[in-house]
This record gives sequence, structure tokens and C-alpha cells, in this order.
Amino acid sequence: MAGNHFKGSDSGRPAVPPRPNGAGKAGTPGGTGQGGSGKRVSPGETAMFTALYEQSQKAKKTGRARGNVFADGATSTSQPSGSPSVPANNAGAANAANAAGNVNAGKADNNTPSAGGAGLTGNLGTIYTGASETGTFARLDDSGTEFAGSGSKEDYYDFGLNYGSDASSSSTSDGLVRHRHRKGERKKRHTGAIIAAVAAVLLVALGASGFMLLNSAKTVKSEAKEAVEIVGGLKDKVTSGDFSTLPDDAKKIDELCDSMKAETSSPLWTAASFIPVYGSDINAARTMIDALSDVSSNALVPMADNLSQATPGKLFQDGMINVSALQAVADSLSSSSKVFKSANEKIQGIGDTHISQVTELVDKAKDGFATLNGAVDAAEKVAPVLPQMLGANGQTRNYLVYAMNNVEIRACGGFGGSQGLISVTDGQMSIGEFVPRIGLSEDEAVESVDEEDEALFGNHSNLYNSGNTYSPDWPRNSQRVAALWKSQYGQDVDGVVGIDPVFLQYLLGLVGNVSLPDGTVVDGTNAAKVLMHDVYWNYPVEESDGIFASVASAAFDKILGGIGDVDVTKLVSAVERGAEEGRLIAWMKNDDEQNAIKEMNIDASLPDPDDPSEDPVAGVYFNNLSFSKLDWYLNADTQIGQGIKNGDGTCSYRIAVTLTNIMTQEEAGKLPDYVAASAPDAARDDERLNVSLFAPTGGNITDLTVEGTQFGLGAATWHGIPFYSGTVDLHAGETTTITYTLTTSAEAGDKPLTLRQTPTCQAARDSASA
Repeated sequence: MAGNHFKGSDSGRPAVPPRPNGAGKAGTPGGTGQGGSGKRVSPGETAMFTALYEQSQKAKKTGRARGNVFADGATSTSQPSGSPSVPANNAGAANAANAAGNVNAGKADNNTPSAGGAGLTGNLGTIYTGASETGTFARLDDSGTEFAGSGSKEDYYDFGLNYGSDASSSSTSDGLVRHRHRKGERKKRHTGAIIAAVAAVLLVALGASGFMLLNSAKTVKSEAKEAVEIVGGLKDKVTSGDFSTLPDDAKKIDELCDSMKAETSSPLWTAASFIPVYGSDINAARTMIDALSDVSSNALVPMADNLSQATPGKLFQDGMINVSALQAVADSLSSSSKVFKSANEKIQGIGDTHISQVTELVDKAKDGFATLNGAVDAAEKVAPVLPQMLGANGQTRNYLVYAMNNVEIRACGGFGGSQGLISVTDGQMSIGEFVPRIGLSEDEAVESVDEEDEALFGNHSNLYNSGNTYSPDWPRNSQRVAALWKSQYGQDVDGVVGIDPVFLQYLLGLVGNVSLPDGTVVDGTNAAKVLMHDVYWNYPVEESDGIFASVASAAFDKILGGIGDVDVTKLVSAVERGAEEGRLIAWMKNDDEQNAIKEMNIDASLPDPDDPSEDPVAGVYFNNLSFSKLDWYLNADTQIGQGIKNGDGTCSYRIAVTLTNIMTQEEAGKLPDYVAASAPDAARDDERLNVSLFAPTGGNITDLTVEGTQFGLGAATWHGIPFYSGTVDLHAGETTTITYTLTTSAEAGDKPLTLRQTPTCQAARDSASA
């Protein structure tokens, strides 16, 4: 052990008094001797240990201790046989120990070798100083550091010397003092110093690396800013028709992206990506730059080259579409679709970030790439038929715009409030006057389009164009609308486009505002409320339909006139949003064009009865049967549970549809006559709704339950596709929930179930009242 364990005079302590003879093992209370009774005389033992200690110290100084000798002259038990005998300079110490041991030689008991002197190791500078209670020994190594064979702490026995600040001591029954010390205390101090030194070096290295990373990040930020500025100019050049310099701009963007990618691919950035928590921000930045680099090299540069060959001129200007330029854009987007889609997947896959600036950039990138991905999808599907749809080569195309009003809800959207014709020749568009609904007499009824569809959803659709949205199948509705238009005005139409006031509000938000005859401003913040609420509450009944038609006409004039100044990406976003919400739907007479419309998912059609492998759709549709404008107060919420795979390959989903009339009693008491329910036996606040729940082709609906306001649902089929239908009366404040199980076909496999639900006024109402 460290320190002078034996020299009482040097330490200033009195010699340890002689212990009484005991029957136990020397230095170990209560034990048995190794070679006899174990009794001994303390003074002799003390002299022996003193001599051995001095021997040890001398051995350490000379750097060797090849053998040790017991007080009685025996060699150490730990010395291998055949080892050289103790050097001459150790003989004196051994003799001194022998001499000291003879003090009590007269007592037989004390002549037996004791355990305390059982042996000394032959290791350099190492000495046993006593036996521990656990059977292990504390020792001194070459550097004077204490160590032991086992245990976290050892028992050390010496002659009353107190050493070590962490030591604790107690006396044994033999009179020795037992101390406990930390094993390897000095070693730990040395290790701590090494760790501190290494940490200091690492801090210096990290500081240098951090400085280098900061400079690298500044470089990337500067290059990114420059690239964004060029992209902004690139977009402006495309919309303005200045195509000649696009290749140079695209090349510069590509060079900047390559530089940023090289910078962020360095080992410095790679190492930084492993930093806890904030490493995800580094990875997010690298992913965004990687995606941008891919797009710039493999999409932007080829697109710029293609556009530079197109006819110069703005994409949109004064109701004119540059067919050549738009075709070049569509073709370029279509040919680069794989690149854009791959980049979008990378961007959308970026996980959580923690630095606010990075999070903001990631959010912008996700929104931007999602919009771009939607444009690419549309371009890929419409590019082959785009020229003919825009009246290329001098051909004129006529499209009927069918303006629906969700305040009197219909399965496809709403009551047909007005219609107007848009014509286009070589990209030049013109719009006719919007007119209110068309009504024919019985003998003027147009030819039936689909007898089964009409039997289910009303044969009056052959007489009134306003009733042609009861069926959830827009293609069939559109064919009847087109037939009614031709019957009334003698014009064939090439397609029918359905819109509602909410989508009209999206477009007005891009091009500006229009005004009602009384000066009321209608714009991108209030168009839906004005057309679905105010026009019926604040104006005479005889004017309401005319106001709706005039606003729709003025809005389209504004859109066609101002579309040249519209940000193209914002226009794409508005169109995509309207399509996703079912507020922009279309049908084309030409089969190829209709297929493109279907691929763009704006066809609003019921499933193909002959194709059970189609993507499965749960259809939830509503029709107002109270003949009112009460659906401003309708809330419709549909929840689809997790799909459960069945043994036959089908998949089942639990679906809950909740309908609520949120009208207050106060509002019910103030309802204008034109707004209130007018159906036979219906109360003024009665929101009488027909509810139709459609399964996909090859699927079925089971286990229907109704909670809240009760009503019955009956089973039916539409061209073999099963559906349930029933009518519920919801008075002010009432609610009902229909819960059922929908099972898809085995042919649909693992394709996820999607929802198509009649769009309501709910979001526009909530936004207007916020």
C-alpha cells in the first residue's frame, strides 16, 4: 500500500503495542493458522515486517526483486522453483528479521510460521502487507499504486498508520487497524488528467471544425440565395414569354446546385449529421440540396432548352393562351416526371427538424414540391391532348361552365344556379353570358341518358338542368346538361365544367374582385359567403338567382382578363385544391380527353361496374329534399377506421358519418321564406337530407347502425354496385351518426380506401365567421 506502513518512528506515531496471543490466523481474527495454532509474538513480527519493508524499498530502487526470504529463512511460496536465491544485499535484512523473531523464541506457539508472514510475491516492488477478510491482499506496484485482486474495496491491515483522505478505519480483535481505501485512487487521478487533456484537444478540434462548418454553411446559404433569385426570375420569364435566356439561367442554377451539393457532401457535413438532435437539421439541408441538384440537372436544363424553341409570348394574356409555349411546358414536365416525383418523395420524407430557420425552409420546400408534383401529374396526363382542347389549328372548342350552389346541396355539389359558355380557338378564349336555369315542358324533355340512373335520382333531370346534380355520377349528369343546353340554345358542347362558389373564391383571390350592382365587393375573402348566404338573406327573392349569375359571369371575365398577371404556381395550387375538394369537376365528350380528365381525378364519376380492381372509393353523398337554402348550416364529418385484411383477400373498414344541423333557435326564428324549408310537411328549420352510401365495385356494406336522430336506410344497387340510401330530418341543433362496415373487393388488393364526399359550405362558413 502507498505510504510507509511500518516505520513508526518516522511517522511520529508510537509503536503498536504487542497484541495478545490468539488462536486465530495472524492478522485475521478468529481464523486458523496455516502451519499450526497461528500464535505469535507481536514484537518479533514487527521486526520481521520492518526488515521486509526495507528490503522491498531497496528492491524498488534497484528495479528488481527476484526473490524474498521469510524470517525463518524459507523461500517465498510465490517464488517459482528454481528461481535464483535472494541477492547478498538482502541477507542483512533477512538476518535482522530472524534476530527479531527470536525474542519470543522461547514460546513454542510463537515458533510456528504465521499467516501474516506466509509469503511475499516475487513481482518487482510488490509486498503483501496482510490478509484481508475476503482472502485477497492489498499490494504495492512499481509506481507505488495500491491494487488488489478482487472487490471494489479491500481491507488493509497495518500498524495504526492512518493514510488516504478517503480511508476509514476500525480495529480488529488482534489489535491491528483496518483501513478501507478506493482501489486505484491514484490511477483514477491519472486517468482523469488524461481525459481532461483529450477533452481539451477535442474541444479545440471541434471549435476549428465548427468554424469551418459555419463558413461552409455561409457559402451554401449565399449560393442558395442566388439560386432562388434566378429561379424567381426564371418563373417570371416563362409567364412573360421571354424564353431566349432560359438555358443560360438554367445552367447557372445547375452550377450553383452542384456547388452546394459538393459543399454539403464533405466529411465535415457528414460528421455534423451525427450530432445528437441537431444532426437531423443537417440531414434535412443535405436532402433538400440533393433534390434540387437532381431537378436542376435532369429537368430544369432540358425544360429551358425546350422552351427556348417555343413561340415567344406570355403564357396567358388578355384571354389568350400561348398554346405553343404551354405545350412546351407540359411536354417538358411530362418528360421529366420521374425526376420531379423522385425529388418530391425525398423532400416529403424529411423528418422533424429543430432549428426554426431550417424548419421554415423545409416547410416551404414541402409545399413547393407538392404543388410541383401536382402540376407534373396534370401535365403528364393532359399533355397529349392539350393542343386540341385549346382549339389548336383553328378548331373551336365550346365548354359549358355549370355554376353550382352548395347551399342547396346535391350529390355532385349543389343546385345548378347558372350556366355560361366559354369558347376557345387557337388558345383565344371568349365567354358568353351566364344564364339562370333551363326548364323544359314534358313534351320537350331530352332523350334519356341512363334510365337506371334517372330512376334512382329523378327523371326531372331531363327537364331541368338545375336538377342534374342529384346523381353522384358527373359524366351522366353532364351529358344531360349538354343535351338541355343544345335543346335550349342549339349549341353543341365539347365538355362541361362544374364549379362552386368556394372554387370561384379561390380564383378571385388570384385576379382581384368584382362588384354587385349595389356596389358590394366580392373577392377572394368573401365570394362564398356572398353567393351562398348574403344573396338570399339581403336581397329580394326575384333578384337572388340573377345576382348569382351576374357574379359568376363577372368573375370569369375577371379571371380570363387577369390570368396573364397571375402567379402560375398559385394558379396551379388553386386548381389542384379545387379538384381535391370536389369543387372543380369536368367531363369531356372526346374519349381521349375524358381519359385525361379521369387520370387527373376531376371526373367525379361513380366506379366502373365492370372493374373491381379499380382504386376503392367510399362514396358519401347528400341531396337536399327540403327545397331550401339551409345547407349553409350543415356539418358533415366522415371518419374511416383502420382497414382489416380478411382471409379471402378483401379488406374491411368501419366508417362513421356524422351530420349536424348547427342552426340556433334564434337563427331559425329569423329565416327568410326563400331560405326556409318548403317541402310538404317539413318544418322551417328542417334540413331534410337524402343520404347515399356507396361501396366500391365488387365490395359491400354491412352492419349499419344509426345513433341520434333516427331514420331508415334501404339497400339498392346502381349498375350492380351496392349502396344504401335513406332520408333524415335534422332540425336546428340535431345530429345523427351512421356507422357501417365497408368491404372492398379482393381484386383491389392492398390499395387504400379513399373517400369521396359531397362538398359542403362548412369550411367557407367557418372562415367567414372567424
